Amino acid sequence: MKVIRWLLSFYIFGYLFYHLTPVFYAVHVNYAPPKPVPLPYQKTCKVVFGVKTALDGGVGRPDSLERTLEEKGITFSFGHSIDYSPRIKRGNMPEGYGYRNLGGLSLFSYFIFAYIPELITFSEREDPYGLLNPRDCKPILSDLPVLVSTPLGEFPSYSFVLGKRWNLAYPDCDSMLSFYPVVGREFSFSIYSPPKLNPPLNVPLLKAQLNLKVEGKKVLMLVYRNGRLSEIYDQPLLTLNLEEEGRYQLKVYSYKFKAFGFYFGLRFIGCLSGIGVKSS
Repeated sequence: MKVIRWLLSFYIFGYLFYHLTPVFYAVHVNYAPPKPVPLPYQKTCKVVFGVKTALDGGVGRPDSLERTLEEKGITFSFGHSIDYSPRIKRGNMPEGYGYRNLGGLSLFSYFIFAYIPELITFSEREDPYGLLNPRDCKPILSDLPVLVSTPLGEFPSYSFVLGKRWNLAYPDCDSMLSFYPVVGREFSFSIYSPPKLNPPLNVPLLKAQLNLKVEGKKVLMLVYRNGRLSEIYDQPLLTLNLEEEGRYQLKVYSYKFKAFGFYFGLRFIGCLSGIGVKSS
């Protein structure tokens, strides 16, 4: 009985520690009323990288991946050795964050304190990539290997391999100039720099208006200018006027709860970077 009590206490402590960390303290929280510019109809272009099939020296079947991409509303899977279908495309795979960047301890904690409890209770499972705290805003790779593939399915399944993560192609599917990672929630944004909507971000802009929308509540947005944290927003909708000269980056997290300026249980949702503003 003593061993059981010790194990139960250890599990409860680990469970609370997992779900309440990381912790972020905000000295001051900004607020910006959302006033988005009128946008034309634009279908979000979701792209995944690094998924392995038999085409790429992996195990899983391309047709099984294709069905899963369609079910999840993902437009393209890039980085394959041939063009297998309209959804599975040949192309170069960018440098990004894969499951190895999570680390063994994070993955173990995820399975013990999140995946198994949510599986047992039939709850919606969070994505392990929410544990990422990326320094640079690089694409996310869905590179978990398929170990076994049979006519009945794969293990792990492509649904698990893809998880709840993708990369947004900016500005759209026709001209994919850059890719921004998204984990766990719907995430959309636009950049307006008169007179253009969604201009190329490799050219500094005289000024810009960033409009960002994130699904759900308890969203924390951190705005960096020239590598330094400049503004903090606790809101899922944001209209941000970028007029001061500099390079801007935005990181978006969800949190479990907040108290006295502390935000507990941060999970990565997405980021934007490469927005440069020059003086007139």
